[in-house]
Amino acid sequence: MKFNSIKIHFLVRLSIFWLLLFALFRVVFIIYHHTKIPDGQHSETGLSFFYALRLDISTACSAITIPFLLWALQQFFKRRFIHLINLFFNIGCITIITILSIVNLKIYGEWGTLISARAFNYLLYPKEVLSFISLWSILLLLGVCFVFIYIEIKAYRKFITNFSHPIENKKVKIAQLIIIPFLLVIGYRGGLQLSPVNESSAYYSTLQINNHIAINNIWYLVHSFVEANKKQNPYVFMDFEKAKKNTADLFVDPPDKTQIILKTTKPNIVIIILESWTADIIKTLGGENNVTPHFGELTKEGLLFTQMYGSGFRTEQGLVSILSGFPAQPNNTIIATPDKAEHLPSLNIELGKQGYQSSFYYGGDIEFANMKSYLLNTRFEKIIDKNNFDKNQMNSKWGAHDEYVFKKQLEGLKNEKLPFISVVLTLSTHEPYDVTMQTPFTGGEEQERFKKSAYYTDYCLYNYFLEAKKQPWYNNTLFILVADHGHPLPKNRNMTYPEGRRITAMITGGALADNLKGKTFDKISNQNDLPATILSALKLPHANFEWSKNIFNQNAKEFAYYSNEDAFGWVTPQQNIIYSFNSKKIEVIQPKTQTILNDTVFTQAKAYLQTLYQQYLNY
Repeated sequence: MKFNSIKIHFLVRLSIFWLLLFALFRVVFIIYHHTKIPDGQHSETGLSFFYALRLDISTACSAITIPFLLWALQQFFKRRFIHLINLFFNIGCITIITILSIVNLKIYGEWGTLISARAFNYLLYPKEVLSFISLWSILLLLGVCFVFIYIEIKAYRKFITNFSHPIENKKVKIAQLIIIPFLLVIGYRGGLQLSPVNESSAYYSTLQINNHIAINNIWYLVHSFVEANKKQNPYVFMDFEKAKKNTADLFVDPPDKTQIILKTTKPNIVIIILESWTADIIKTLGGENNVTPHFGELTKEGLLFTQMYGSGFRTEQGLVSILSGFPAQPNNTIIATPDKAEHLPSLNIELGKQGYQSSFYYGGDIEFANMKSYLLNTRFEKIIDKNNFDKNQMNSKWGAHDEYVFKKQLEGLKNEKLPFISVVLTLSTHEPYDVTMQTPFTGGEEQERFKKSAYYTDYCLYNYFLEAKKQPWYNNTLFILVADHGHPLPKNRNMTYPEGRRITAMITGGALADNLKGKTFDKISNQNDLPATILSALKLPHANFEWSKNIFNQNAKEFAYYSNEDAFGWVTPQQNIIYSFNSKKIEVIQPKTQTILNDTVFTQAKAYLQTLYQQYLNY
């Protein structure tokens, strides 16, 4: 009997088509992000195609499930409409997968992570999403998507065999209808092993980008949706009581040996949250020269933090971290769930109890990423956003550039009752970096445009302080300047490593103790330590801020936490550690001469994340 394989041949061809398509986008990813791969390591990057196979096969099996069911139906009811459904389904898959894979290129460049469920939260704000990138970039991405989709559909229609006549031999038909689902299940699971395949199967390199290249971005996206909707803690490393005890030990309030930082008892508080101000743009912090020259002048009158880290990598994460002292979660953003966020403590609420008036200034749309609900829940009395600016001031794709926001705040504070807390969130250093000011950075490359926007905000910040010093309230005001998060640019940092997460932070102003001006504070800290630190300086309780410590207490423990979707980092004087959720591997970053893991440090790190996420779930 001649084995009629033509029907299986259709499914085999379709499987090969998907595997080749995934490999093609892997090549495009490598080309697009080639600057992130160190010289001499491209041969290792080539191994990603081999290590990608299991996740690629798993994704391909998912993509051919519906075509298999349609093919099976065709064996009993040969109808043209079944063929058309199959055709349109595959064209739809090609279109969606191509768009997601191209968008993934851009997201990886911005966030240092693959496209995930978190990115889809921003689709609720389409105008702001379109502000992320320039019109030219949008047109280019759309053009690239169209070209890829056109070529892929042509290839599909030419090389993928359409449904043919039903199989006449009943034994062959039954055998195929039984065997194929079995093979698909094996493909889904990535083999016959006990547990299904996961991201760790693609991990093979100490260079993180190689692992990201090997991971199928479509598989990763679907998996992130599954993980984001889980109600159980995915970061359980030990007994919960043990985790709580280890975490509590990190925040034990030692005998109070707090350094006095204020020369007034009830100062006004101004917090300036600097969009994307990584430490790499501050020369004094080891950053690039001449990007923020005026900030160097401002440090002569302030206390500069040399080892402060952002806990997350998005603005809304930084906002919650700075104002509520609640660190970022790896796979979720608490501000995206208002019924959880409303339980957060707030620096603004605590100061409101002391008679402080409050205001928040932002040049963009305050509704973006649920920021408005968070600010209202934390009782900000005055909220200014792009709707409060004149049309001629709306010269940024996001809204009003920083110079107008600073000016608006200074005008507003002239009529503010004392004391006050006022927060400014800048935006000009956010992509697409569309400032119009002439700067020393004239190149069109993304690094140059980022530095140009930082130069502009630096200029605006300097002028802001020149004007603020003329105000009668200045001498009784403490200014806290802090970045919302780090940034890969301008040095193309890997955001899994501490260097990309170290941020700009400084306190200054007339209320700052004179003996601290022009000095540096070199202890390791997190941006979420600011609420406890500020309240302690004001001699106010901070027990509500469980994840915030007074860093000016000389006996406080030194550590910093940060996370992204596939790893978390832990920075201490003893050892810097990165733990990958996917590979379950631990990497000791510092000191480089110490390769043996400090078990005590790692236990504290795991306990911190486990307890943090459990509290997120409990809110």
